Amino acid sequence: MTLVSALRTRLDAVMPRGFLPRLYILAVFILAAVFVVAESYILYLTKEGHVAALNSIWQVPGIQRAVTTSITTYMVYNVLFILAQVYIIFLCMEALAHKDIIQIVVVVVFYFICLVFATTRYISFYVYPSVAARMFTRDSNMQLMQITVVIAYVLSLASLSVLSLKLAHEIGWDVFKRLGADIGLHRAYMWHQCLMMLLKMDIYFIGSYLVQMTALVLKVDDPETWLQITVVIPVCVIIIVGGFVALHDERRGLMTCVSLCMFLSVGYFIYKIYRVCEPGTINMPDDPYADSRPFFMITIVVCMLLVITTGVASAMCILSFDSGLKEAIAYDKMRTRHMKMYAVDKDIRQEQEPLMPRSSSLTRDRFALD
Repeated sequence: MTLVSALRTRLDAVMPRGFLPRLYILAVFILAAVFVVAESYILYLTKEGHVAALNSIWQVPGIQRAVTTSITTYMVYNVLFILAQVYIIFLCMEALAHKDIIQIVVVVVFYFICLVFATTRYISFYVYPSVAARMFTRDSNMQLMQITVVIAYVLSLASLSVLSLKLAHEIGWDVFKRLGADIGLHRAYMWHQCLMMLLKMDIYFIGSYLVQMTALVLKVDDPETWLQITVVIPVCVIIIVGGFVALHDERRGLMTCVSLCMFLSVGYFIYKIYRVCEPGTINMPDDPYADSRPFFMITIVVCMLLVITTGVASAMCILSFDSGLKEAIAYDKMRTRHMKMYAVDKDIRQEQEPLMPRSSSLTRDRFALD
């Protein structure tokens, strides 16, 4: 019984209160479960199509090798779609736990980017199919599932936009009461939330880009592979971690370095766009981006926009340092912890052991007027 009570207390602390926040998180959980099941089924159909292609009339080694590479590309993107749903759940839970309006809105943007990827996948399969994608042109199950995923993203984007708008109005007043009427403090807190959200988005999309580069394009005998592993990946991790540390401790020097690194990384992504769209590799037999080119382009453009906005938000946060925001956040966390510890935000009827005995158990006062 003690374990059940402890689990219930922990669940109450994590789950948001109120009808609208719980409806929002329930909708996100249902949508994520639907997309995970759909993407898992598409992953299964892709694997079955690969086996059928290897056993079919395509017995030419070069074609079979190209088909295997393309199928690996599609499977990697299926896994990234599934991980995106898990990351969306994490963003929603954290947004409601911290009452972060910007993070709630960005979840909708995240779904929009997923919709763009799903539409691009359908186009690459059925509008402009490659050699490997032609094996699915007569697969009605694959086409039906991809159309279903696109329609589901459109419906989820519309429903979450309405819920996010209503939830932002509800949470916004609570945030205003927590910070007070200082306009400068609210502006500093807005940029604090923006940078925090952008860094979280950087984790997924830059990580997704690095996974795509490492798993699909780079080769063991290519010097760029070792440059990617030994330099690019560690530098990305250091910059993102440095951004979180500088924002939490309000370190101007470290935040300045993070902002400069973000702006300088734009040149790297422009170079990668040139490499992906290089005329000498398009439609060639050894094209490393044969089936992943549209997905790579979307990922690189999203990453480039993210690093630019992260650099701008970092610079704005530097200007708002030492404005009292750090102390206000620390005080708000202490007050929230105090309220949870002493249950001052709960009604007495929610307590398992009432602070005062029930009225029925009180002895009647013989001096009472009634």
